[in-house]
Amino acid sequence: MNIHLVASIALLASGMAQAGIPLLNYSCPGSIEVHADQGGPVYVNGKEAKLKKFSDSYYEASHDGVTISLMQNPDQSMSVSYTAKHGVHGVCQDASASSGVVPSKEPSKAEQACLAAVAKTTGAAQSSLSVIDVMSAEAGIGVMVRVPGADAHWSCLSDADGNVQGTGYSGSEGKL
Repeated sequence: MNIHLVASIALLASGMAQAGIPLLNYSCPGSIEVHADQGGPVYVNGKEAKLKKFSDSYYEASHDGVTISLMQNPDQSMSVSYTAKHGVHGVCQDASASSGVVPSKEPSKAEQACLAAVAKTTGAAQSSLSVIDVMSAEAGIGVMVRVPGADAHWSCLSDADGNVQGTGYSGSEGKL
């Protein structure tokens, strides 16, 4: 087989693997929160937004008069901005980026219950799991959990009293 053909196929396949909505968590001025799991959907303030794809690197998600512009840069970083009613617009900040200093706090009932549920489902020791993010919405409290050795996070939905409604793996099947 021609070496150029093999290289072209490999380049095409790598480009397709990088296409799509990445895992993201952004905060925008005006108390606008944006979240998406790998591959979507996109949520604006806890509600699923209508997603429009313009290219493999540019999407717009709209919900309730707010449009979120999502652009994946060549270095795979994201640029996220918003436009709201009356032309209000601005740049959103990555809410998952931190200064490296994580304040110590007691986990909520939802976090504790989700850690226990994910540990039971995966067979991992609960002490080895860590909470990546917690998001509140009408449907409940979403908790993202890091499991050692997994190539993606686990998601859990609970209520404030710790009643777990379900868990799910956000990565590819068979790659736990």
